[in-house]
Amino acid sequence: MFLTFINVFYGQHRDLVKSLKEKNAFFGRYREQAIVTWHGSEGHFRTLLKKSIDIEHTQNPVTISIGSKVHFHDLEISYKNNNGILESKIYYDPAIDTLPNVSDTPMENQSKQLYAVLYRAVRCASDIEKFHHELCHIQVSFLRWGFTPEFIDSNIERFYQEFDVQEKFFSLFLNDDDEYNHLRQRIIQDVDEQMKLKQQREGQKKYTLFLPSPRFIDQEMLDIFKQGFQDLWKKYFGNESQTKYIQIKWIQRTSIPPAKSDFLVNKRPPLRCHPIHHL
Repeated sequence: MFLTFINVFYGQHRDLVKSLKEKNAFFGRYREQAIVTWHGSEGHFRTLLKKSIDIEHTQNPVTISIGSKVHFHDLEISYKNNNGILESKIYYDPAIDTLPNVSDTPMENQSKQLYAVLYRAVRCASDIEKFHHELCHIQVSFLRWGFTPEFIDSNIERFYQEFDVQEKFFSLFLNDDDEYNHLRQRIIQDVDEQMKLKQQREGQKKYTLFLPSPRFIDQEMLDIFKQGFQDLWKKYFGNESQTKYIQIKWIQRTSIPPAKSDFLVNKRPPLRCHPIHHL
């Protein structure tokens, strides 16, 4: 029984997933990277992998990492006491002296910076012990970067309160597993809600028609033009199944005239002159 991390490309893993499902194994994928649990010999797994992905004839490289624990992005996943239960915690690259989700450049809102690493810590730490270890690491790191203890403690308290965790008076550690599991469930719910909102926004973009706003007319004439266009659109396309849900959004054109260097002379146009740049 072991874990394996595979770097594959889209379309290569379909036969592998089918075989893993038949064997009741776990397969998780993020883009071109996948993590698999396997309850058998390493030789058997490599044979299955070779047969499913056809490593010898693929044009894209396939890298494999096998062991009792694997690193998946900034997450370390391992077996708990070798009993088949997975556990996770944040993985730190020894070559990088920083926290995940924290930029070397100071953010304008420092509270958001601390909030981001706390949020990530709860998502990654599978139990309260790992979370407390991560919490200590976060506190020490922010102290090293010049944040005051009062700032750190108050923002951790505010983070707890946002997710309905009981107020802490003497210690910022959580009381027990139940309290930590409650915090994790609230974070998971929040992630799900954010994903739904993201999908809704992406869906709305599909029904938005971006049009350049006319130039060189006053505001009154511009309003009349826009209203006239809306009336014509509604008259001719308002009842069509493919267009009746489309919303029109007007985009202001840039008022910066092109410089001499912007004219094409055996070169690409600068980004600021590209129409997509102004959307």
